[in-house]
Amino acid sequence: MNVRFNPLSVAARDGLHLRPLGQLIEFRNEIVHPKDHPHGTVTFVGLEHIESDTGIRIGSEQIRLEEMTGRRARFRAGDILYGYLRPYLNKVWIAEFGGICSVDQYVLKVRSIADRNYVAQFLRSAAFLKTAPVDLSPGQLPRIRSGEIAATPIPLPPLHEQQRLADILDQADDLRRKRRHTIAALGTLATSVFIELFENSCKFEVQSFEEIVSEVKIGLVRSSKEFGEEFPFPYVRMDAITKEGEFDESRVLRTFASQEELKGYQLKKGDFLFNTRNSRELVGKSALFSGGVHNVFNNNIMRIRFKSTVLPEYVAAAFQRPTVQAQIDSRKSGTTSVFAVYWRELKTLPLPIPPLDLQRAFAARIAEIEKLKSHHRAHLAQLDALFASLQHRAFRGEL
Repeated sequence: MNVRFNPLSVAARDGLHLRPLGQLIEFRNEIVHPKDHPHGTVTFVGLEHIESDTGIRIGSEQIRLEEMTGRRARFRAGDILYGYLRPYLNKVWIAEFGGICSVDQYVLKVRSIADRNYVAQFLRSAAFLKTAPVDLSPGQLPRIRSGEIAATPIPLPPLHEQQRLADILDQADDLRRKRRHTIAALGTLATSVFIELFENSCKFEVQSFEEIVSEVKIGLVRSSKEFGEEFPFPYVRMDAITKEGEFDESRVLRTFASQEELKGYQLKKGDFLFNTRNSRELVGKSALFSGGVHNVFNNNIMRIRFKSTVLPEYVAAAFQRPTVQAQIDSRKSGTTSVFAVYWRELKTLPLPIPPLDLQRAFAARIAEIEKLKSHHRAHLAQLDALFASLQHRAFRGEL
């Protein structure tokens, strides 16, 4: 294991009492296995049901235990579920009820010497991610081992002080949450506008996707060693495309590109980006590019441009509709871990094409909504910076 700089060593020098996290938590290792013939219905909460960074549960499933095909971990109300795969996604949730989760999540029971919210906030903090070693073994997704979590030092003030710090962070987190809800509500408004204008899509001419496309291009291959702030050009990967059809510029990395590559692979505002390879649930994500200049893109993304009869704003919104999502889902193929949607399948996707004037009216209203969303995103960025500062100070004993 590589020796890494421990940012919490500053806390130790400043007299804060540090304890290994393993003294504050127990790993609940209750496994539900099909071979034990379990029965009944239970609530399942997987990694996909927990929002990154916020600790919010955004979904769940009801599962019949008799129909389970693989192992699941059992959790109880008050436990902390920690997603140890791709830990940078910060999937940390305090269970509101008992149920089962995937075996890609640790189930943690907090001992009485610690405040549950304080521990959860620490697990979501930059201090924890910088301190706990992440396993980057070849051929595996980044992960944190249970022993590494248990060995990570955590500042441990008295219980009442833990509760005070957790309350401050929870209140700041709540402000961020409300701003995100406003942005999500604006997204719902965009959906309502789409339904209002195009709900009678049965009267529109249906064309195959290939008929409306003027250009298709797959992006550039870059290894993990070819990313870094020292490189000159932004590099868009599949994680910059959200499940909700948004382009997240904050997830764009940087890489190098030759003049020839820039000429062929540079993105421009309004390019339609389609994620061609990913996990089963994430492949097929799409969004309009709304970033800056000189961006190039990854080989797991298809850049699509359209003929003059179709506006990209309409196509991007149509691709979020359940009917089109079902068509995309039927075109997915792959193995247990990697799925793809190839152009040969995507080009046959049927799409109703409204008159251009109706598409323009939709694009104008979407532009107004995007302006409002941009305003709220700017405020959210300020709140995120404030929250990060509070987190940093809380776990250094300065709050």
